[in-house]
Amino acid sequence: MNSNFIPRGGGILLCLLLCLILAGIPGDSAPFSTISRSLLAQGTDMETELVTLKGSSPGPSLVVVGGLHGDETAGWEAADRLKHTARIKAGTLYILSPANVYGAKHDVRYTAENWDLNRLFPGNPQGDPSEQLAAELWALIEREQPVLVVDLHEALPEQKNWDYLGSSIIVTKMDGIEDLVDTILSDTAAGTLCSEPYNFYGPGMPGSINRTVSEKLNLSTLTIETFRGYPLERRVGDHLALIHFILNWYGMEEKEGPR
Repeated sequence: MNSNFIPRGGGILLCLLLCLILAGIPGDSAPFSTISRSLLAQGTDMETELVTLKGSSPGPSLVVVGGLHGDETAGWEAADRLKHTARIKAGTLYILSPANVYGAKHDVRYTAENWDLNRLFPGNPQGDPSEQLAAELWALIEREQPVLVVDLHEALPEQKNWDYLGSSIIVTKMDGIEDLVDTILSDTAAGTLCSEPYNFYGPGMPGSINRTVSEKLNLSTLTIETFRGYPLERRVGDHLALIHFILNWYGMEEKEGPR
């Protein structure tokens, strides 16, 4: 008998097993997650992709937004990488990046309509493309009621007429995330998380996703700022370290984090 011969029944079972494995691990996403894609502001110059990673077990939802300011490269670069590296085992992770496609393409803060996208919330469904995008992102957050919205930004070097934020996190309301924020600050200060200690500021600016979601929807929002004076890879690394820490904190990734 040929040593490579596989009985017909065994071959069918093997093929079925292989198909099940491949169905659970899409080629462009990390293991443990199923992936889906949709478009916000479809058909406009602000059209951008929303990626949804869903774990195999029930759990919370969490929204990550990168690139509301298009020239803050580390934020949307980190969120783009997260689409391929997040190992979601429980709950649902929504990733919108770059939120400001026009700004990211042209390396500018503002949108094609010359709006600061992070001052437009809750947006306007009947407005221009920038306002529509803000409104559609707002509708997603209102519908899904995530345990946390994580908003990725970058801070400018110290200069006149600009607040110097450096590496920092910004929170408008601490309700429900006190322990998370305290642990991030203490771990970055101890050198076990990120490349340097992080500062804490609040509240978010009027019209920002941070402040508006916190005040109007009463949902927790955390803005991460990395300092643009550092190399890009360092900044991207800090963003990703904090996001994965947060995902582990809520038990959404393969390795469970602290409670």
